[in-house]
Amino acid sequence: MKRLASIVSHPVVGTVCRLLVGGIFIYTGYPKLLRPDDFARLVHGYRILHVDMVNLVGITMPWMELVAGVFLVIGIIPRSSALVIAGMLAVFIGAGFLALMRGLEIECGCFFPFMGGHELGWDLLVRDAVMLLLALQVLVWPSSFLPRRRRAAM
Repeated sequence: MKRLASIVSHPVVGTVCRLLVGGIFIYTGYPKLLRPDDFARLVHGYRILHVDMVNLVGITMPWMELVAGVFLVIGIIPRSSALVIAGMLAVFIGAGFLALMRGLEIECGCFFPFMGGHELGWDLLVRDAVMLLLALQVLVWPSSFLPRRRRAAM
C-alpha cells in the first residue's frame, strides 16, 4: 500500500495528471467559446437549469474550462485550478446521471463540436469519473514547473 501511495504521490505522476486534465479542458473549452449559442442549446437539453440561466452557463462555463485548464497546464495555482475542474466534473457527472435517470437522449456536449452527435451514456460518466480522480490527484499532491515561493520569515 505504501508503494502505491508513493507512486500516486510522485511529482511526475502529478505533472502527467495536470497536463492531461488541463489539456483536455483547454481542448474542450476553446471551441465552446467560439460557438456559445450552440453550446447553450446543448446545456438546455439537460433540462436542469432555468431558461434564464442557460445562456449564462453557455457563456461562462467555456471560460472556466479554458482558464482552469491553462492554469493547470502551466502550473499556476494548481490546487485551485484542480479544485475548479473537479467541481465542474462533479457537476457534469451529476447532470449526466440525472439526464440518464430521466431517460433523456441528448448529446453530452463534452467535446463539442469535435464529437458532434455523441450521445450521453454511462461510458461518459465513467470517463468523467476517471478525470475527476486525476484532478483530485493534483488537488492532493500538486506539482508545478514553477518554483515554490518561500514563506517570508516573520
